[in-house]
Amino acid sequence: ELGYEMEITDEAKEFVASKGYDVQFGARPLKRAIQNHIEDGLSELILSGEIKAGDTIKVSKEKDSEKLKFDIVSAE
Repeated sequence: ELGYEMEITDEAKEFVASKGYDVQFGARPLKRAIQNHIEDGLSELILSGEIKAGDTIKVSKEKDSEKLKFDIVSAE
């Protein structure tokens, strides 16, 4: 809708899944993990104006860290 794409590495997916895994509470913790680790970072990029139509956001896990990294690949 906003004209950009997002690619998420397998390592980033595994990281978020591990943060949201909870047998007792089902999918709720996974939803919160997605919000906290992916949606919040993406929202910051959108609000700061760093992303333009046609850009691709690559989400990966930072090595030796408990954070995700957002890299912008320009369409140009």
